[in-house]
Amino acid sequence: MTKLCICQICTCGKHRCPHRPYGIIGKSDQPCAVTEYRSEFIPREVGMRESFKPDYKFQPSGVPLDDQTTHKHDYIKHSLDKARSFKPEEVYIPHGDFDSLTSYNKEFTPKDVQRAKPIRHEGQPMLSAPFEGDPTYRTDYRKWETGRAEPIRHDAGYLPPSDPFRGESTYTTDYLKHQGAMRQPIRPDQTILQSRDPFDDRTGYRSDYIHHPQQERFQRAREEYIPNQTALDSLTTHRRDFTPKDVDRTRSMKPDQQGYRSNAPFDDATTTKTDYKPWEVQPIQTHRPDEYRPNPAEMDLNTMYNSEFTLKPLTKVTAIRPTERPGVDAKFDGNTTYLGDYRKWPGGRPPAIKSQSGYEPPSMPFEGMSTYKGHYIPHDSGPQRSYKPENAAFRSTVPFDDATMYRTEFTPKEIEACPATLLDSPRSNFIHHHTEPTGHKFYQPHHELQTQYQQQQQQYPISV
Repeated sequence: MTKLCICQICTCGKHRCPHRPYGIIGKSDQPCAVTEYRSEFIPREVGMRESFKPDYKFQPSGVPLDDQTTHKHDYIKHSLDKARSFKPEEVYIPHGDFDSLTSYNKEFTPKDVQRAKPIRHEGQPMLSAPFEGDPTYRTDYRKWETGRAEPIRHDAGYLPPSDPFRGESTYTTDYLKHQGAMRQPIRPDQTILQSRDPFDDRTGYRSDYIHHPQQERFQRAREEYIPNQTALDSLTTHRRDFTPKDVDRTRSMKPDQQGYRSNAPFDDATTTKTDYKPWEVQPIQTHRPDEYRPNPAEMDLNTMYNSEFTLKPLTKVTAIRPTERPGVDAKFDGNTTYLGDYRKWPGGRPPAIKSQSGYEPPSMPFEGMSTYKGHYIPHDSGPQRSYKPENAAFRSTVPFDDATMYRTEFTPKEIEACPATLLDSPRSNFIHHHTEPTGHKFYQPHHELQTQYQQQQQQYPISV
């Protein structure tokens, strides 16, 4: 005889036995209410939070609609006048000498002002008592008797030149200043060229192209709209397939928003207080330097410079000067390649291109026969057919074929229900056998009970 638990019968993995570790079996049919979640999180009385969403209510206004916009109010339509042509004023050059007397030279004249005396502070008051102080420098560094070092000098056989100093440099003697005339600018004159002749507005378009009347355009008669007489079928696939179901509302798994309170005293023992304890620290030992002891030996003032670099007989080095360039007595030629090649040519205003005033119209009559009219002969043809689709609905006598790929390929399959959901119901194949104190429910298959019942009837037949 096999006995199966709910955990063993379930095939979907969503059904478990109702464990009751603290409950009394047989006296309470409710599931075990002692869980870690319910013992730690105590429910609190909290009201429902108000919604911040505004009410969608229409707020009518009794003020009539004003069509006066900012654009209509600020931007007023004004009449536009013809733009005037700008004529620059003529440059007026005054005659006479330039007066360079400015307000600065006139107002700010030199004044006789005495020099400001410096502000000096009074000296520090001297004390009448003598100063008694023997520093370490005087006691340790004593004055030694030394001879004066002789200076290292060159040979005194230098003879200065007897000629007087002219003070002229190579630049002054070679590059002489020449007087030349001021170069005239090559930039053209920027004055506006104006004509006194009246403006001729006759163009080739106005004289050659004559305005001809245009033929009337062909207008097509519009077709009348014929409404559809068939009634509209408003039954959609969504309304047909998705029907309302009676389903209970899902229970919220959100915990109750209540604070947790404990009656135990507050423990202020932190990790720092328990691990870091105060220890006794010894004072820091200060370092005392050794006493100074002067050197009893005498100081040798003979340096390496005085011993190695001795006085030697030398002659003065003669200065290296460049040779003087001879002066040129020829006149300065100021002609350059620019002045020789680019000469100023006499230029004036180009003559205006005007039409001939003596126009003579032709004596022959105007033919008016163009190439288009001569070669392209008009043919009688009706108005062009419109390729626009008709607005009439398309109707077909063939019945509607609703066989889609989804219906042909994806056939409905029977989903077997989990056996644990049918327990304790007439459709279940298991019969409850017993329940353990821990909460496990054991069930026995229905076919095993039938075989046991048949065996008992065979062993103990009923006499008639």
